[in-house]
Amino acid sequence: MKRLLFFALLLLSIPGWACDVCGCSGTNFYLGVLPQFQKHFVGLRYRTQRYDTFMSRHHIDQADSRESFQAIDLWVRFYPLRRVQVLAIAPYQFHQQTQGNVVRRLQGLGDATVLVNYKLIDKSRIRDSAHVVKHALLVGGGAKLATGAHRYSETDLSDVANPNFQPGTGATDLVLNGIYTLRVNRWGMNVDANARITGTNAEGYHFGNRVNGSLIGFYVKQWGATAVMPSAGLYAEYARKDHKYGVLIQETGGYLAAATLGLDAYRGNWVVGVNAQLPVQQRISEGLVQAHNRLAIHLSRMF
Repeated sequence: MKRLLFFALLLLSIPGWACDVCGCSGTNFYLGVLPQFQKHFVGLRYRTQRYDTFMSRHHIDQADSRESFQAIDLWVRFYPLRRVQVLAIAPYQFHQQTQGNVVRRLQGLGDATVLVNYKLIDKSRIRDSAHVVKHALLVGGGAKLATGAHRYSETDLSDVANPNFQPGTGATDLVLNGIYTLRVNRWGMNVDANARITGTNAEGYHFGNRVNGSLIGFYVKQWGATAVMPSAGLYAEYARKDHKYGVLIQETGGYLAAATLGLDAYRGNWVVGVNAQLPVQQRISEGLVQAHNRLAIHLSRMF
């Protein structure tokens, strides 16, 4: 664990709030703390998030609703070349919406994402055994693929709720990202910025483009063969409004700022961790949607 150098916090996409005022998103996911930057890994992650939607302000014939989104992600990182990093994530989604006495549920494969990053900087400076400075810069991009089901129909709402409730968006998106990590002895920081340029699906629905970024600090503590890494910082996201056949949907888009807290433990080639986001400021879907805390738990094996 002495070679625990860097971690990457990639927030690859942010929620898409869409028509009929719903805070759900079938493609919201992020990568948590990923240490040992130079290693391959494969792992599983469970994540959950909840929203309250206040329909009564503009839709007096509909009840307020609660949305719950859970997912299990299979994720893989490998290096086909020394400076080229490939990240792939395949989610399986579990969605539930409660509106009055009506409970709608959907589950299925979500939209997979593949990213390719290139290491522009990967340097270290050792003044003495007690003063080690290391930093790395990765830039790259990829695609969010239309692998998840999307079968929204405005005339049959028996089990589909709205466009955001689907496991997938039905469109392929372009993803761009950059990550900078600095470590001085046991202390470090990570800065990342990400953008998603969204496509239009076969139903003429275009989820708004979105950007996000984070600033995270971390500390590494070694206890024998086990190392722990607490982390904390800030995260922000912004989504533009959606369109249907080129027509603006007013009650969509928005922004959110959150505090982030994380804790990871490493032993041998195994890592287990938890990450939470706690909203501190938000305006989603013109204020009609309220996001609650988000949580992710992961287990990975490096090799």
